Amino acid sequence: MENVRLLEDPGQSDTAWHVKRHPKSGTIITDDRLRVMLEPQGENEKGKAALEDVFAMGDCAIMEDAMYPATAQVANQKANWLAKRLNKMDLDKQGFNYKDLGVMAYIGNKNAIMQSGVGNISGRVAWLVWRGAYLAKSVSWRNRILIATYW
Repeated sequence: MENVRLLEDPGQSDTAWHVKRHPKSGTIITDDRLRVMLEPQGENEKGKAALEDVFAMGDCAIMEDAMYPATAQVANQKANWLAKRLNKMDLDKQGFNYKDLGVMAYIGNKNAIMQSGVGNISGRVAWLVWRGAYLAKSVSWRNRILIATYW
């Protein structure tokens, strides 16, 4: 396979590879560059490889040596990181590193909760922060106006 990068030399060039999956969840395992990891098909064969130009992120993939939460925040950071690395053509320079920006949830009656590195907030203030973040993450001004109108 010409688009497979061997990460460890297994000592056999005719090894058959298949996509490495997490044993419990079945999600695709990636390296810290978000490349799909491969493993040899035989039980006694050893080695490590990654598909050169095939990437996985979001709910379908987890990183090999990290357990990040399966949230949109992680998927968004992975997508932004990968886009920047591909545009700069420096994928091998540094691996993906997740930055926890906190967690927010609307709990009803104009109340919300928020956990972040700064501290925990709840009630009406957290609800206003939640709404502000929701609007800020909207794609276009049209969507922001429509969302605010429906609220």
